[in-house]
Amino acid sequence: MLSRVAQASRLGLMAARLSRPVASPTLRARSAAAPVFVSPWLRSYSKRRSHSNKSASNESKQKPSQPQSDADAAANKPSSEQQSPEAPKEEEQIPFHKLPDLTQGIPSTFEYEMEGDKKKESQSLQEIEQSESGGRSERDRSEYVSTSDRNRKWWTRFMLVASAATGTLGVLYMGRNWEDTIEADRHSDIPNGPGLGLWWKRAKSRMTESVTYYQEPSFEKLLPDPDPTFERPYTLCLSLDNLLIHSEWSREHGWRIAKRPGMDYFIRYLSQYYELVLFTTVPFATGEPLLRKLDPFRFILWPLYREATKFEDGEIVKDLSYLNRDLSKVIVIDTNAKHIRNQPENGIVLEPWKGEPGDKELVGLIPFLEYIHTMQYSDVRKVIKSFDGKHIPTEFARREAIARKEFEAKQLASKYKHGSGVGALGNMLGLNPSNMSMMMTPEGEQNPAEAFAQGKMLQDVARERGQRNYQELEKQIRENGEKWLKEEAEMMEKAQKEAMNSVMGSFSGWFGPGQQPPEKKA
Repeated sequence: MLSRVAQASRLGLMAARLSRPVASPTLRARSAAAPVFVSPWLRSYSKRRSHSNKSASNESKQKPSQPQSDADAAANKPSSEQQSPEAPKEEEQIPFHKLPDLTQGIPSTFEYEMEGDKKKESQSLQEIEQSESGGRSERDRSEYVSTSDRNRKWWTRFMLVASAATGTLGVLYMGRNWEDTIEADRHSDIPNGPGLGLWWKRAKSRMTESVTYYQEPSFEKLLPDPDPTFERPYTLCLSLDNLLIHSEWSREHGWRIAKRPGMDYFIRYLSQYYELVLFTTVPFATGEPLLRKLDPFRFILWPLYREATKFEDGEIVKDLSYLNRDLSKVIVIDTNAKHIRNQPENGIVLEPWKGEPGDKELVGLIPFLEYIHTMQYSDVRKVIKSFDGKHIPTEFARREAIARKEFEAKQLASKYKHGSGVGALGNMLGLNPSNMSMMMTPEGEQNPAEAFAQGKMLQDVARERGQRNYQELEKQIRENGEKWLKEEAEMMEKAQKEAMNSVMGSFSGWFGPGQQPPEKKA
């Protein structure tokens, strides 16, 4: 019986030591003090009953040695705990009203357990992050390359190699022999044949042509060969922007286009002397509708748009050498000197028109241009050069006034001289000098000899003739202008229908048998 009591006391001591972390300080102190009071009696009793010691030793061998060490630690601890008896008093007990009400059942510990799991997970994640960051810091960051950087480097190398291979193959292909006689004649200085030098020259020539294709005008001859039945001795090229029209944009009206004062008179009057060409930097899609509005009767024979210009050194240039005309008989009027920098000796540069309603600059050029046609100069470039740096209308009026004074002085001096030769004989016979002229004058036009006798100069006679022709032209436009426009619209509509029928016929030929023309009945 006593052995059972001793064994129970030991087991109780072991249970008390194992449950120490969750026990209160008061219970811990009591469990630690109990073995000190009971241990002497247990030792004396164990000497009398040896068989109980054997059974206890057998049980201690079967169980781990930790309880014994715990008992020894418990035996040693009371001394330290006795030295600080005020330690349990430092912790306050939980008030009664804060204790759980066990009459309503045992409270759930689910929330507490979940919070513990979350804390453990967060601690483990922090440990992992610390371990990873520590590993990265140990490595040199310059050695680390991301996947996107590796892919980018790979694709860059691939594109460089592919470009080099393509360029090499392209050079080899472009250095082949000339395919036909046309190419061979165009490059007579680079013959066919093997050899690295000839191969490179042919490739370079083809590459140069492929680049200049987008820089040169669309055709080598921008104008067709002159028609002898409708040929004009001179060609006059006109710009569009700020010369014939002015366009501006405003928030109130949007885009508006103004026609220069005297433009109709300028074009219609000079059309009897010059082959008029519209040479502009405006694209075809923009300039063609404007030209149809400005010149519905097509006095401007040849319109040339942006596609006919040349792109040189980053600027648009109007190269007159592509016009298929003799440059000694070509005059170009522009508002930008850079546009005619290849042939500046053929150009007349005017100030840009900004939309002023009272402008007379364009009409002021008519006497000068008419004088060139009247005098039939062999090279207009010399005439234009003589007016270099001067205002042409003003300078021409000054020179004309000087020539008129000289002409009138000569006419006055000739009146005091006696006639001689054929003229004197005609006067004696009562013949009019105008009837003796070998040249036939048009009906209604004054004979040049009579005009000179009246003190008129040659340009005066030409001007009167030009005015009569212009008035007759205006009369024809007033009487038949609408009829001409209607006929032109019908012709355009007919041409569009024919083009559409040809396109539909080609489609029907691709996808099925075309319609057979109706057979003629005998």
